[in-house]
Amino acid sequence: MSRPALVLLVVAAALGLSSCAGGEAGPEEPSPEATAEATEEMQPPVDTVEPGDTSAAEPLSVAADEYTFDGIPTSLPAGTIEVEFENVGTVQHDLVVEELGDEQVIPVTAPGESAQGAVSLEPGEYTFYCSIGDHRARGMEVVVTVE
Repeated sequence: MSRPALVLLVVAAALGLSSCAGGEAGPEEPSPEATAEATEEMQPPVDTVEPGDTSAAEPLSVAADEYTFDGIPTSLPAGTIEVEFENVGTVQHDLVVEELGDEQVIPVTAPGESAQGAVSLEPGEYTFYCSIGDHRARGMEVVVTVE
């Protein structure tokens, strides 16, 4: 083998080894900017609900049966209350608030059906009841204190 061919072979071998060594270095480190962006994306959103504002609170789940309401607490925070209503009974029911001029929060709902509604409440005492027939007299009434 001639001297120039031997030099060319040594140079080619050296180049091949250097490219292999580059492949053995670990994964490329992310830039500080990319790390900051990924961290921001992983953070949960900041809750910006004001005290007393229940518009972002979970809805009030109410089940109506003969002759009771399940799920209406005796105290609630002031603000807009979302209501998810399910009639689990065998006769129709509704949900009315006496102190708001007998406002019907949930319309008459057939057995096995569901309905949604909302009511805005200021601090005070409110009576929630079913206005159908004698349901209120039979126990479908809950007094709620709103703070």
